[in-house]
Amino acid sequence: MGDRQAAERTAVLSVSGLEHRVSETFRLGPIGFSVPAGQGVAIIGTNGAGKSTLIRLVAGLLRPARGEVLVCGTDSRRWGKVSRHIGYVQQAKELPDGVGVETYLRHQLKLRRAEASRLDELMALADLDEYRDQYVRTLSGGNQRKLHIISAVAHRPDLLILDEPTTGLDPAAQQALIDLLRGLKKEGVVVLFASHQRAELDALADSVVVLHQGRQVKDASLEDITRSGDRSSLVLEAFAEPDLDRLRSWAARLATTYEPIRSAHDTEGGVRVELAGDDHRGVLGEIVTRAHGQGVVLRSVSYSRPTLADIVRSVAGQDERGKVS
Repeated sequence: MGDRQAAERTAVLSVSGLEHRVSETFRLGPIGFSVPAGQGVAIIGTNGAGKSTLIRLVAGLLRPARGEVLVCGTDSRRWGKVSRHIGYVQQAKELPDGVGVETYLRHQLKLRRAEASRLDELMALADLDEYRDQYVRTLSGGNQRKLHIISAVAHRPDLLILDEPTTGLDPAAQQALIDLLRGLKKEGVVVLFASHQRAELDALADSVVVLHQGRQVKDASLEDITRSGDRSSLVLEAFAEPDLDRLRSWAARLATTYEPIRSAHDTEGGVRVELAGDDHRGVLGEIVTRAHGQGVVLRSVSYSRPTLADIVRSVAGQDERGKVS
């Protein structure tokens, strides 16, 4: 108990025994996890698992039926006090017509009682200096999202909450947003975000909370989550029938003698090799080299990495099997 209390005292965010009735047929919880300064935590799960509800509970926008959310030791229900510790960015938030970027940000600083001198710093942080006089509604989707984020952190909160931060953005805009959020983490801000994208998870999460049908089925490090749900595979295809037979028999032997391979399964034109672990840079080259060494002529090699949905299904399935056993 002493270790838990010490952890809660040092955590920026501490969630314990959290429950909330969403409807007559759906209840969220119990949920419990804690996050120290400078860490990113992802909330993942299938559609309808309760991700957005949990986000709103942590943000203080919903009152829990049971349990508590503490941000820097302050209960989220004490909005007047806890709000200074929280920045919140909704998934889709409209910007006003006819308002310039600098004017909008000055207004946000005033609303949050932040020092006006923060304006130049925030503009530079989001790389928006060249857009100062441009209307906010004419910014690209990525720059609008960055404007929302710097507005949310104008008052220097300890916790930034986002709902699917890079959804709908092109790859360049996604990377720019991820770079911005990484910079905030380096300053000690906790970044809590709901996500359905593997790239967001890999780039921003230090830990992951997995929800399934309203229940928390896992709270673990990113490494542990990806390891438990990883089913990366390599598809090897042969040129012709003799090569195909040779490929399949060789792959079957390799699956029993080469540790990085979980299993090998025949496909229509070759074989699918399921890989163990999550770092396959050396493994891929080694498998291809071994194939050539055995006289196996390959027509194509393709690598498939599990999506976030694959990981969620795997982790949720492990939980269901654990309840039955």
